[in-house]
Amino acid sequence: MADDANEQNNTPEPPGGQQNTDTGQKPPWERDGEEFSPEKAWNLIQHLREDNSKLKTASEASSAKLREIEDAKLTEQEKLQRDLKETREQLAQVNMAKAWAEARAKYPSLTEQDFDLIGGDNPEEVMDKAAKLAARIDAQAAKDADQNNINPLQRVHAKPSGGTDPTSNPATDWLRDALTSK
Repeated sequence: MADDANEQNNTPEPPGGQQNTDTGQKPPWERDGEEFSPEKAWNLIQHLREDNSKLKTASEASSAKLREIEDAKLTEQEKLQRDLKETREQLAQVNMAKAWAEARAKYPSLTEQDFDLIGGDNPEEVMDKAAKLAARIDAQAAKDADQNNINPLQRVHAKPSGGTDPTSNPATDWLRDALTSK
């Protein structure tokens, strides 16, 4: 039953000593009748990390050579235009990072989750959205603080507009009601 599901999903079986019947291959830790060795696994990881760093270095060197080849083909004007375009892109990234930093400093009431919601395509939009969200959060916090300062008896007689009913006295109405109901 599990083999049918794996064939349908084209996913390998999880490790557990079972041989994959489709390809006839065993997991790497079960080959050649060897037991799993943490030292051997660690050495493999170290060698893979070395290979990865060598590949990154080779990639950077290749990119530099490609840049030189492209430079040889381009005229001086085209080189300057390309460099200008790259510089403008970097400047845009720096300006966005600056806008985010300024918004975080200017509106400390906003959390990282709030900043995730803000988004923005340009620095002005980031600052505008941060200001609007901070104002809304601060207004809600003030409203909640005012609501928490109202006496529980006053909440019962509160009007929808946020004030209290001036014709009722919450301190005596509950007592009068309790005495008249007996």
